[in-house]
Amino acid sequence: MAAADDLKTDCQQHSESRRPDGWARSRFEQCFIGSRTANLLSRQSGTVIATVEFTFSLLAFSVDGSRRVDYVFDFDSFDTKGGEPLPITTLTVDFAGCGALVTCSANPPMVSKLVPDWKLGNRLYQFSINSPNDTGVGKFFIARSLIQMNMSIVTTAPDVAPWAEVAMTSSRARFDSARAALGGGKYHGAVFPDHIPTVEFDKRAGSTHQEEARHIDDALHAPWRTFPSFAGKSVPGEGSRPLHRLMNATLQNKNNSTSVGICNDVWGGSYSDGGRQCDEYPFKTTYEGSATSTGATKDNPDGGNGSLWHGSARPISGAHNSAGGSHLGVFFGQNRILDENMETASEGTPSDPFLVKVIS
Repeated sequence: MAAADDLKTDCQQHSESRRPDGWARSRFEQCFIGSRTANLLSRQSGTVIATVEFTFSLLAFSVDGSRRVDYVFDFDSFDTKGGEPLPITTLTVDFAGCGALVTCSANPPMVSKLVPDWKLGNRLYQFSINSPNDTGVGKFFIARSLIQMNMSIVTTAPDVAPWAEVAMTSSRARFDSARAALGGGKYHGAVFPDHIPTVEFDKRAGSTHQEEARHIDDALHAPWRTFPSFAGKSVPGEGSRPLHRLMNATLQNKNNSTSVGICNDVWGGSYSDGGRQCDEYPFKTTYEGSATSTGATKDNPDGGNGSLWHGSARPISGAHNSAGGSHLGVFFGQNRILDENMETASEGTPSDPFLVKVIS
């Protein structure tokens, strides 16, 4: 509950949380807040007989190392006006979206109380969704859920029309059993894919990957300093142009060999003197790499053309190159970034976007 209070406080500062698809603070935390004025109307005259006013919050937490998401719902404020039908009026909150690969506890997840009980009693409600390990689609056993919150207010008083609203919130979660293929992460897990995470590279003195960070900074913000060189080069990784993880080893190697070719063409074969290595951005482990972004595919791995690449290859310290690669691998593992379409009919379609930021 301490975590819930912290997330709720943060949630209130973000206008996105008031939208039906909410706001995700991270790949593992999501929240929704809202307010409603529900008028109970006369069926005959259409006049307002009673009113229920409330604010609500719905918080979602992915459970570390588990294919499970916990939800916490609360009416943060609750008031009524009018009165005659309210003691015999029931307000129901229910959550739809459970199924074969994603089960809910309680099942169904819903709570119904008379309006006075909501007003005066406990308004907190918790439930969980679970997806069994190693169930789902593709190499990583991907399963997805869409949990939507609905409300209704119904009275047994005659001549009073009910009130209802569906899909007040829509919470999307993705479950996987990537196991060791994830690299540095838990074998099983769940994330909120609406959140696009950002990997940070440190350009400041003392950084173990300073030269790689400087290279990324040039590629993103001064591409005229980088190779291949051509007019209009624009390197992705920021804003509306995220990168996407590539996990096909053949294509990763093709990206790398294409980038090494650029280093050889520009700096000659001696570029590796003194322990230097050919660094590449976007990374070889992304679909935006030098070969895969210029035509190479699983079925045609030799189809790329590095001279057209919107990226950069440059010799840097081997130690900094290695440290930068390890840093990226940890980020992938911690955020469960996957090439989720592997071994599906959609293999080769990028997924799981992420952004890049250089700290100066």
